[in-house]
Amino acid sequence: MSGQQASTPRDPASVPLRHNLSVAITPLNSARDPERTEAIREVVDAFRNLRASVARFVLMLEDIRGNARSLEATTGQSLGDLLSSLEDHARALGFSRLDDLTLAIEAARSAEQQRDLVFQSSPGSDTASLQHVARGLERLDANFVGLCVEHVLERHYRDRASSGVPV
Repeated sequence: MSGQQASTPRDPASVPLRHNLSVAITPLNSARDPERTEAIREVVDAFRNLRASVARFVLMLEDIRGNARSLEATTGQSLGDLLSSLEDHARALGFSRLDDLTLAIEAARSAEQQRDLVFQSSPGSDTASLQHVARGLERLDANFVGLCVEHVLERHYRDRASSGVPV
């Protein structure tokens, strides 16, 4: 921070607090701009849903490969790590729509930067821009869900057909 001298690290409890600290913190005031606040919620929710869908997709493919984890085990992984795992598992399984999945993965690689628009208070982060980002994340999420569901249905169909059960 500017204006402060470098010092040796201290125990956080012994660091004196500056009385003007609140100047550096900008709370999200929903009463001041309710439309922006709602747009921020939409972006955060859309990103959270996208990440959860990708995590479930990864776990489903891991289960098929015989090395499934719990959903909680993905908590510490970034979206980028989950996307890399998704691509690796899909390739290993011979995912039928790998090209479409790869395109979705490439589009999702920028989702964290898009989500971070909520932290900017510049002209490019107005309410309309935030809503645009939220819609884009929601479409991306729907794309991953659709690819996952299609894979499950295709696999179910193949398993039934190979076992001689009429489909």
